[in-house]
Amino acid sequence: MKSRVAPLLLASTFVALAFISSPVFAQGRPGGTLPGAGGVQTLASDLAALAARVAKLEGNIVAADLAGTYSAVILSTSLHGARPGVAPAAIETEASRGSLTLNANGTGQVTLLGCGGGRLTQGSWALTAAECDDDEPESALTWTYADGVVTATFLSDGDTVPFTVALGGRFLILGFGGFYPSDPSSDQFVIILTRLK
Repeated sequence: MKSRVAPLLLASTFVALAFISSPVFAQGRPGGTLPGAGGVQTLASDLAALAARVAKLEGNIVAADLAGTYSAVILSTSLHGARPGVAPAAIETEASRGSLTLNANGTGQVTLLGCGGGRLTQGSWALTAAECDDDEPESALTWTYADGVVTATFLSDGDTVPFTVALGGRFLILGFGGFYPSDPSSDQFVIILTRLK
């Protein structure tokens, strides 16, 4: 009789343990015991915030996302054709730096902080410092955003400048070249604005 009781007792103990075992979590119980995260709710909200940031980097932004201050780097090359009796042909390069602020209400300003470059004059082939204005005053502007482009309109002269928006507004970029046959001259510009805050 003893030989039947032992297997029966062992089987019933195994069944009882199977029904009363508690769940095991690899990283603690949900709802507050995940290390450093504050639980499943915090993890879910962190994931949602990350998804929103990635969406902005992919271009899902509105005008309010662009308000802020940008560091400006401006590179330019100017070609001046010869004007007999007036001026020889010349090539001029310039690099400027400054800042651009876009306010949430559609206004803003540009401040140039410094510039430098050189001018190579045909004939004498002299290389001299470029004429650039370090003391240029702050320029007021208005701006709008549509279809991935910030359009800035300068109030002083009405010039309109379109910047391509990159990386969710972290960069505003512009490159253009103009040819002016009556002068004759040609100017090429590359402007890179990097978001500071």
